[in-house]
Amino acid sequence: MPFKPRFMATHLAAVPQRDSKQVCRLILDHFPEAPCLPRLTRSTRMYLEGMPCLVIDSERGKLSFDLSPEREHELLEFYERVIADDVDYFAISEASAPGVYALVRALQQEPPPELKVVHIQTPGPVSWAMTAVDQNGAPAFYNETMRDIMVKTLAMKARWQERMVREALPGVATLLDYGEPALVIHTSAVGSGARADLIKAMNEVLDAVEGMAGVHCCANIDWSILLESHADWINFDAFEYADRLALYPDDLKRFLARGGMLAWGVVPVFDEKIAAESVDSLVQRVEQGMQIMVDKGIDRELLAGSSWITPACSTASMSLPMAERAFAYTRDVSRWLRERYFG
Repeated sequence: MPFKPRFMATHLAAVPQRDSKQVCRLILDHFPEAPCLPRLTRSTRMYLEGMPCLVIDSERGKLSFDLSPEREHELLEFYERVIADDVDYFAISEASAPGVYALVRALQQEPPPELKVVHIQTPGPVSWAMTAVDQNGAPAFYNETMRDIMVKTLAMKARWQERMVREALPGVATLLDYGEPALVIHTSAVGSGARADLIKAMNEVLDAVEGMAGVHCCANIDWSILLESHADWINFDAFEYADRLALYPDDLKRFLARGGMLAWGVVPVFDEKIAAESVDSLVQRVEQGMQIMVDKGIDRELLAGSSWITPACSTASMSLPMAERAFAYTRDVSRWLRERYFG
């Protein structure tokens, strides 16, 4: 692995106001990622381009598939494009994802000093395959054909985004993050979905890209599923659940031993919570979480060298001042821990 961060500050952020140049500048300086801009980014549409047999119900806001013989030609063309490795066929248009294009142009024109990596955020395959339904209203994830279409489309979209960044910014690595909020449904007491299907879907998109690829889940789940996947890192809500992840010490040991990393989402993304915190209190939370893992037999040096800092989740619902504070805290907590452990 050519680049392994040590308490690198990154983020899983959405810019809450379109016209906030100050926040956008802070993002580009410390967290290079395409910002999600409310009322501008069409996050669903960008992943529909190139997907076959879709039925879009705009009035009800629902997606479904028509797998009837009349549309079989679309399915055949889709698989031909996938087999031919035709990444361009799955390109994301600027009309659907203006933030992606704006990020690349901004970094080309004024790259931050010592830029090493660009963060790309996409839906996770399990959560993404829960957004469409079959003819009976059941989520597409439970239909093998529909799930395969959605997972393969997502994998190709991720590859296209990675290639776009690499061609525009030679020498800069990519760090691709798959958001998986729906995993909490599958791993709850009332959840469904075969464990093997969950891991297979995640591994297909994780293995699709050349750079680092990981999974973000800000809920409490069966963490062994992600620890057993091919994820290069796991981004978890360390503000709430550091002690829960520590309940899987054997899986965590194997994950770290193979080079896996933990992204500590320790900076809260709710105004009232972050208002009660400081850099010192958040550093203390990370240290406490690390100590719980060390007490379970995890090597402290390996753990510190395999960690970085993020907000707990997206900052899209925060007020502008609190979002700016979240970005600043992420940077400062990361800086403090780097100095503490690595000088």
